[in-house]
Amino acid sequence: MVPPELEEGLPVEKIRDFPLEELLGMAIKAEVGARKFYESLAERIEIQALKDKIVWLAGEEGKHEALLRKMYESMFPGKEVIYPEEHIGPELQPVARELHGAEDILELIRWAIRAEDIAAKFYAEIENLVDTDDKKRLMRYLGDMEMGHYYTLKAEYELLLDWEMYSQMMHVGP
Repeated sequence: MVPPELEEGLPVEKIRDFPLEELLGMAIKAEVGARKFYESLAERIEIQALKDKIVWLAGEEGKHEALLRKMYESMFPGKEVIYPEEHIGPELQPVARELHGAEDILELIRWAIRAEDIAAKFYAEIENLVDTDDKKRLMRYLGDMEMGHYYTLKAEYELLLDWEMYSQMMHVGP
């Protein structure tokens, strides 16, 4: 069963069913949701090194939101952002429930990995829809950043699977 704060959404293939204005609204909404998710997750993590990475991810998602808002404003001057009800791929919402240990954290990181992978594909698809080189570069940049988040989370996930190895690494020093 999918926890209510982690909804699957529509497949990436549905991207062409929406106008660009709505896709940008989806992207902004997804970045806000991801930032809130990471902030909420960080509050519940006791491993300082992992907490620092999750806080960093939250900050990155905030930067993405700002870039997308700027792009939206340049493309649709004076218009309020349209946030469609639909979304493509998993949408991360703030974690409403209490985490009950490492297994819950692993589950949430698995979902975050999946969401980052789909976000990268989402931006790659939008890159094909925008009309200027600057907009294409921005979408490529955001897609590359999301793939970086994917690999960061994947590495942390693999370390968490072997808790003993993770705790030893935390004592290695700078």
